[in-house]
Amino acid sequence: MNSGSSDGEGQEPKKIPSNSSMLWVRNLRRYVRNRAGLGSEALMELETKRILLDIFKEKQQRNAEAGAIPSFYKKKPTEGSISNRVQRLAKFRFLKKQSDLLLNADDLDAMWVCLREKCVVDDSTGTEKMNYEDFCRIASVCSEQIGPKCRRFFSPSNFMKFEKDESGRIAILPFYLYVMRTVCILFFFAILKFKMRFTMKGSICFT
Repeated sequence: MNSGSSDGEGQEPKKIPSNSSMLWVRNLRRYVRNRAGLGSEALMELETKRILLDIFKEKQQRNAEAGAIPSFYKKKPTEGSISNRVQRLAKFRFLKKQSDLLLNADDLDAMWVCLREKCVVDDSTGTEKMNYEDFCRIASVCSEQIGPKCRRFFSPSNFMKFEKDESGRIAILPFYLYVMRTVCILFFFAILKFKMRFTMKGSICFT
């Protein structure tokens, strides 16, 4: 008797869920039973197809409103045609204009000669160097021999770009290589700009 009573006392009574806690369960079952929510795979598939169809129709409508796709390729003009002559004339004028603005091979050779003549040789290393006074003097000589198009390279900011020794001098070879690289970059950039401009305007391009 005592043991039975002790066992009964050790067991906790089961809790009966309230009506409010079971309300969401009944609502969920009713929602699935009506086949209007996540429980209906067929309805989900139909809804997905409807959304994709609406997207496809909207895309077709935008393409129709945009009109025809523009052509990005034009056939090269035949030899001797008017387009070919205009192309040759445009290319000649462009290269003539660039030669007036950029240094050519003869100008670079003349600049190198000026650098070699006006520089100072370092006794310890044998490197040809120049200080800022030599730099300005070489700029004046190059402007007289080559023209004003070389003045852009002899600015104080360009002089400060290079490594200087304890006397404040820079080596002439790195400066000359910098000028050559800059001229090449500017020339190819101008060529690219020319091709883009004429290809977009009149399909006048050259290779």
